[in-house]
Amino acid sequence: MIFSNIETGEAIEKKYTEPVVRAIRYLQEHQHEFQHMETGIYPIEGDDFFVQVFDVTTREKEEARPEVHRKYVELHYSVEGKERIGFAVDLGKNTVTETLLETKDAIFYAQIDRETELVLEPGDYAIFFPEDVHRPIWEHGGKVAIRRVVIKINEAIM
Repeated sequence: MIFSNIETGEAIEKKYTEPVVRAIRYLQEHQHEFQHMETGIYPIEGDDFFVQVFDVTTREKEEARPEVHRKYVELHYSVEGKERIGFAVDLGKNTVTETLLETKDAIFYAQIDRETELVLEPGDYAIFFPEDVHRPIWEHGGKVAIRRVVIKINEAIM
């Protein structure tokens, strides 16, 4: 898991793989456009690298299902509003409640063993790899409407 902000000015080329650098650069280049974009999916490289823009209302922690993805690395970016995200390394100790790997590349868990929390505010991003369980879109100080962007990168091109 990686947590940062697009304004940090860090030398990302020295730290991250080329697809992750491209995803962060995409956020930096389009950060002022996301507010006005239609919600939906924007393919960059077909199914290997694409952007999802959506609006959602945060929910209570108990309503936010922990999930993991095996095919895609996900970069979660906050455009508007604050959300809390729980995360942990998947140690294989979580109880599976639903498996949708074929249709949604997702496994949902009942809980997250050793969960840590972070807050995403506008400009922040978190990158979750296939070994990272995450519980997105839960409230931080009450339910609010948020706009978020998720960039999905196929693990095969990493």
